[in-house]
Amino acid sequence: MTAKADRIKKLIADPDLAEAFQSVRQKYLNLIEFTPLADDTALLDIRKMLQLLRDVEQDLKQSIDNGKLEDFRATEQPGPLKDLLHGKPN
Repeated sequence: MTAKADRIKKLIADPDLAEAFQSVRQKYLNLIEFTPLADDTALLDIRKMLQLLRDVEQDLKQSIDNGKLEDFRATEQPGPLKDLLHGKPN
């Protein structure tokens, strides 16, 4: 995988980061529970925040998938990148 994908994979595996995502998500869910139904603006804002949190998580996971795809493409095509992945000198 790319260096970026490797770093992100370690981040996602970090229990502290997972806890932070869960804590923020729970905070917004609690806000929904205690926001009056008539307050459409606040509810919409909270929903946007939950969506943004989900988008960040998905972006991180997509970066890992992109790194795996780069690896796959490199192994399928001849050239220096394939050689590096398989430990062959240039």
